[in-house]
Amino acid sequence: MVSTQTAVYSGGDIVFPTLDASPEWLHFSTRLFGLSRLKDVPPSAGEQGLMQRLQAQRGSQWADLLPRLPAVLPQLMRLVRRSNVSSTELVQLMSRDPSLVGELMRLANSPRYRTEREITDLAGAVMVLGQQGLDQLVMSVALRPIFHHGKGRYGSRSGTLLWDLSERTAFATARLANAGDDEFSAYLAGLSSQLGLMALLRALDGMSAPSVPPLDREGLHRQLLPLTAAWSAQIVEHWGFPPQVAEALAPRPGRGAESVVLAHLVRQAQAVALRQLMQPGLQPAQLGDWSAAQQRCYAELEHEFAAGEV
Repeated sequence: MVSTQTAVYSGGDIVFPTLDASPEWLHFSTRLFGLSRLKDVPPSAGEQGLMQRLQAQRGSQWADLLPRLPAVLPQLMRLVRRSNVSSTELVQLMSRDPSLVGELMRLANSPRYRTEREITDLAGAVMVLGQQGLDQLVMSVALRPIFHHGKGRYGSRSGTLLWDLSERTAFATARLANAGDDEFSAYLAGLSSQLGLMALLRALDGMSAPSVPPLDREGLHRQLLPLTAAWSAQIVEHWGFPPQVAEALAPRPGRGAESVVLAHLVRQAQAVALRQLMQPGLQPAQLGDWSAAQQRCYAELEHEFAAGEV
């Protein structure tokens, strides 16, 4: 999934990750577009023309293809990042959005938290989840509808699959983060990693059928990975997410070591998430030359996303 290219950075050489489509990614992409297989040939003239037209779009245009974020989200993002935030403040703000309240109650009573009694009020749910759980809940609730509101040929069929990968990538990114890393940004970058691909599906759904080529060539699907990563970065930048999130999704030379570390983290997490989503139930010996951290992360994904867990 990850290859590297070296770029000069003040203080020495620094390695910037670039995206290569692994066989696992190509399998996922084939399934995402509802294809039985990909033709091992470069993109057709029609596919190239479509991608060139789409590349001309800017972040605001991509964001407009997706449902609006909850109005209270900017305030919540600022609030959950404060070290001295009170549960009363969180309850008051979240109570303004019924979807947030419903999701919070569902999560607080899920097997993930395994409380001895049923949580019946918002204040109790806030206490059960804790700071990290709330950070992740806020963003999960905000982004989940984006992947489930598609009504066209592509979005309605593939949105759930993309959300499954996004949620697993977010979980894996947070788990693979080292002590001292910005875990909130890591989780958010993982959760946002497929926004560009979801926007692409919505764009395709808005086109007339004759204007959409077959999209069945491997060369095209190899191009989609870095292209949609860049579109994800444009979307979160337009939404005002922390700058390091956009930089991790589409790193560029000159952005600094912290962004490169987070970019590598997201790429590594996506590889683990893809493997667990497409090939669940593997044993450590079947994971190849993965590090101990990646193997542990795969096992945690197996537990976290087992049937009926959430």
